Amino acid sequence: MKKTIIFFAIGSSILLLFYTMFKLIGNESSMLTLITYGLFTVTFIYSIIYLFQKKWVPIIIQLITLLIVIVLPPLIRTEVNFYFYKDDREKIISMLVNGEIKKEANRYGSKGFYSYYTPPQYIDAVKDETIRVGMHSKDHFFVFFQSAEQPFMDMQGLREGFIFSSAGEFPTAKEFDYYSDYKKIDNHWYFVSSDVNRFEKSCLFLCE
Repeated sequence: MKKTIIFFAIGSSILLLFYTMFKLIGNESSMLTLITYGLFTVTFIYSIIYLFQKKWVPIIIQLITLLIVIVLPPLIRTEVNFYFYKDDREKIISMLVNGEIKKEANRYGSKGFYSYYTPPQYIDAVKDETIRVGMHSKDHFFVFFQSAEQPFMDMQGLREGFIFSSAGEFPTAKEFDYYSDYKKIDNHWYFVSSDVNRFEKSCLFLCE
């Protein structure tokens, strides 16, 4: 029985670590969520029971896993998302410049500011059905890519992601949507967030 609970402790921990990485780069799956947390929780309960029998290995494995899952994702989520989807976003930029993506009607009356419909095959790279673009010319434009899922039951919403600048400079308020704070993550690319706390705790390793 001891080997069985250790096996489940290791297995449920590996599954939880896998699921945590999956959430960093893709959309959540309700079935996978249920299986992952359900298995880990049941195993955790048995690990606590075995703790009273002075069998420490299962609970130690799961506590270390929980520590990694809680601490690590917020530290690396921005960098992982940026580099995992960078190629897809650059393909979208090329499609925008070449006029291959359909845009919405200009509802705001601002010349050059449009929302373009996200190509279905790139929805994971945008996290939204539309892409916000400030197309002043083919050589002077800005593109915002949403990178974070919208928080549950948050009426204000979360605008967080990456702005591509064709010229390499961060846009002014007149040129594009206004953000008071930004971090440069790569040539032509900037990280922004409407959530001040998330902004300060994100992109700590690769942003300037």
